[in-house]
Amino acid sequence: MAGLLAVTGISCGNRSGGEKQVFDLPLIAERVNGTATRLEDSGIFGSKVLKVDPKEGNEGIVIWEKGDKPVWTDANYLVFEVFDEADYSGVINLEFYKEIKNFKSEKIVLQGGEISGTEKDTPWLSCLIGVLPRLKTQVVFPLSYMDAQNIFLTRFPRQLKATLSGNRLDPADITKVVLRFGPYDGTNYRTAYELGSVSLTKELPEPYPAAPPAIDMLGQRTDKDWPGKVKDEADMIARNKAIEEALEGVSFPSQWSKYGGWKARKFKATGFFRTQHDGQRWWLVDPEGYAFLSTGIDCIRANSNGPVQGIEDLFEWLPEEGDTRFAAAVSEQRGMKTMDFYIANMIRIWGDDWKEHWLDYSEKLMKKIRCNTVGNWSEVEFARHSKIPYVLPLNGFPSTKVAIYRDFPDVFADEYQANAASFASQLEAYKDDPYLVGYFLRNEPNWAFGYHNLAYEMFATDQASATKDAFVRWIGEKYQGDIKAFNAAWGLSLESFEALKAQTFKDYPSETAGKDFNAFSEVMVKRYVDIPCDEVEKIDGNHLNLGMRYAWLSSDLLYKAGERFDVFSINGYGLTPPPTAEIAAKSGKPVMIGEFHHGAVDRALPATGIVGVMSQEERAAAFRQYIEQGFARPELVGMHYFQWVDQPYYGRFDGENYNIGVVTTANIPYDELIQGMTTTNERIYDVATGKVKPFDGKVPRTPSIHY
Repeated sequence: MAGLLAVTGISCGNRSGGEKQVFDLPLIAERVNGTATRLEDSGIFGSKVLKVDPKEGNEGIVIWEKGDKPVWTDANYLVFEVFDEADYSGVINLEFYKEIKNFKSEKIVLQGGEISGTEKDTPWLSCLIGVLPRLKTQVVFPLSYMDAQNIFLTRFPRQLKATLSGNRLDPADITKVVLRFGPYDGTNYRTAYELGSVSLTKELPEPYPAAPPAIDMLGQRTDKDWPGKVKDEADMIARNKAIEEALEGVSFPSQWSKYGGWKARKFKATGFFRTQHDGQRWWLVDPEGYAFLSTGIDCIRANSNGPVQGIEDLFEWLPEEGDTRFAAAVSEQRGMKTMDFYIANMIRIWGDDWKEHWLDYSEKLMKKIRCNTVGNWSEVEFARHSKIPYVLPLNGFPSTKVAIYRDFPDVFADEYQANAASFASQLEAYKDDPYLVGYFLRNEPNWAFGYHNLAYEMFATDQASATKDAFVRWIGEKYQGDIKAFNAAWGLSLESFEALKAQTFKDYPSETAGKDFNAFSEVMVKRYVDIPCDEVEKIDGNHLNLGMRYAWLSSDLLYKAGERFDVFSINGYGLTPPPTAEIAAKSGKPVMIGEFHHGAVDRALPATGIVGVMSQEERAAAFRQYIEQGFARPELVGMHYFQWVDQPYYGRFDGENYNIGVVTTANIPYDELIQGMTTTNERIYDVATGKVKPFDGKVPRTPSIHY
């Protein structure tokens, strides 16, 4: 999810629309032939729009079938105009289908849930796309992404996040394209859309003309009121200063150690954090030897920015060029001009020394809510200022010039070994810090999003690599140099094993080939993990290797990758943690949840995030339920909530705009969540030892709004 992954620029630039192939809206409407979709003569886009009202069992709209006129192989972009009539974000799934040979139904597992596919309803490639409410939006999907090498797509003006899943698809093999609109649950979410046009183009379309402002000078949306909405600058200042005064003198409970460990249970002290199984459950042990369970928050940072390039018209106020007062709130990141209303608001509240106030305020709020760990992507400056234990995300996991599949490197190349040594060197600055719990090697590897046979994917192209050379040597040894036996097993007619290097495959040559590819994938993943783990252990033998924070467990390859970790980490979105007992049993390690969250659309923001609830009260109940039911399990030693501050209404760098913060972008805590966190975090050690039963909020499932 939820990890800080790079995307390319936002601006379309001044481009001509180029050659355009327009889809036939009347044909699409006729094909749907249902009351949920109808063609109307006028709407927000002018004449001839398709009105879409998602209903129970929404089957989506087939916008193209094999034989229709638009030609996919003669275009670079799919463009469709859409308007979401609700007051929460729209969620659109763009689905591409192909004829599947030898189809086998497989479970497709995603963050926040899982679905089972069938030959009829499973797209070969799909893209989840978000759009802001009540805003005309031109959604652009570059057809180059059909190679499935990128998970997170380019963000264009007004468009929110777009996330790809599935497999490589040659545009010539498309049999059907579907748009599926949401959310819908029949009661709480009853949205409606206008679809203005659908087209294939060779060049990027021209941006829309200016629209009326939708975001006020404090970064709040203008078209909605909610309890606690900041009235003006004076109101924001007064409320923050009152909270600041109320936090004076807070500290951790007296029964906790200075690190947040539990004084009632003590083990051997080593001066650093370590793991311990006491015969009943797993624990972390703090540097003083006290039992420690890590309850933390990610992204404790003094920023919450998002790109404004190409959407400047949507803001009532942005700092002018040369504005020195708000200079810290304006930056350029990933080639995009960005604005940070969180920083601008703190400048308004505290003036030039806002950062010092923020450090003290945030430290005291953390101690009030009894969070004993500064989670991933947080400011190390904050951790060291607050003297609260922290985890560290290592930067720049070793890569190579040649990528095997998505972000999976050429692990047999000498370059990989050299880059791993350089990667490990960053631990020099941290190796003696007792407040560091441990480090994450990386976050949510893209190659692990979904089940993918890595060695097989390596042969989707004729790209040369040291890993492909290693596979050819390996397969030759496996078949004892007998090319006839190999050809018989794989259904090929090669003259030599070397000839395999020039082969490409759209399908498995045989069932045996699939198994052979999978066996070598295990070799690849082992090397992928072993080499950097060897290097970090040379630098830092004091701290815990916390793993890779997998997005989900898409295959047993990820368990293989966990053999070298001290703690197996996974990002677990749900109303309760994922099946961590299975993870611990297979890995033999304690488990840490690197991130989870719950959001609602009853206040400032239009999207829930990966797991949705209906209100701020339910956010508090969901947090309590997740943490307490998690720590009641003997294998769980840490859970970190994602994240400290709400995301901007107009979307962070990649377009996420979720209500997942402990505080708003006006730096005001959500009282309901604060109370729930405080109550539960004070109970974690009693829950873990069975002294009290874990809380069950019976929080109902709600459709999530995320992209």
